[in-house]
Amino acid sequence: MNRVGEGRCALSHPDGDPMTQTATAPDRSTPPEPLPPTTSTRSAAQRRKALLIWAVISPAILLIALFFVIPVIQAVRMSFSEWGGVGEITFDGWDNYQDTVQSGLFYRSLFITLVFAVISSAGIVTIATLLAAAVSQGVRGSRFYRVVWFVPAVAPSAAVAVYWNTAFQPGTGTFNALLGAVGLSDRTTLLADPATALIPVIFVNVWVSVGFAFLLLLGAMEAIPTSVYEAARIDGAGRIRQFFSLTLPLVRPVLAIVATLQLIWAFNNFTIVWGLTRGGPGEATTTLPVLVYRAAFLEGDYGAATAVAVISGTFLIIVGFIAMRFSQSRQA
Repeated sequence: MNRVGEGRCALSHPDGDPMTQTATAPDRSTPPEPLPPTTSTRSAAQRRKALLIWAVISPAILLIALFFVIPVIQAVRMSFSEWGGVGEITFDGWDNYQDTVQSGLFYRSLFITLVFAVISSAGIVTIATLLAAAVSQGVRGSRFYRVVWFVPAVAPSAAVAVYWNTAFQPGTGTFNALLGAVGLSDRTTLLADPATALIPVIFVNVWVSVGFAFLLLLGAMEAIPTSVYEAARIDGAGRIRQFFSLTLPLVRPVLAIVATLQLIWAFNNFTIVWGLTRGGPGEATTTLPVLVYRAAFLEGDYGAATAVAVISGTFLIIVGFIAMRFSQSRQA
């Protein structure tokens, strides 16, 4: 009897002591672990994800191709051709570029454009920075300034040019009326004098562009934590020291972007210049956009006009790239 029991225990527990081991039934309440995805499953998921991404971005790519890439390619092609606006386009090689770089008018227009763009962008950024700093510090009437400085930015550029052209007229213009009210001559002809014609053009461009730069810089300044200024005040820093040591360094990335955008926009500005002076008197305010317009639509030389436009665009791309690289290095 004992031997039979021992044999049964040994058969039931072949690997150990029959008195200490017990049989355990599998726990059916615990779900089985999921199998890892196979290579084919992962590949299918990645393909679906890639198709979804392309489906989302394809409309944007199509619009960029239609309204940017294809026109740029056509403009470059046109710059190597001769076309008067109608008829067949004739390939002309490098003649348009050679005529452009050998033209004294091109270099005068480039110089005028650089003066106009640099002074305008510098004035816009300086005024917008000071206004944004004053409003962010809670100067009296800050809500009013938020609105009034942005009004010129939303006004049509053509309407702005017409208004200021009228305002600068001798005798009847608002500007001359103000000069007469303070005892000065009300017969000044700033727009008609080649030596001073660019000054009112720069003034109007600054006046109409300050609002947008002001809002961008104001948003950047208001994003600075107030604890930073509180710590500076505890250390004895005044408002001027806070502005130069805290505000400007903290908004430098936005400041660099605003300055670059204003430089590019002023370089390409056509409406303000044409509406005020039509590039005159003579060639005193003939910027590159005005030169392109005259060559294409007044002289019918679309090849030369697009050659000037391609050179201007290449120059702006280089300027923008340098400005962004400078901004990144300053941030680091």
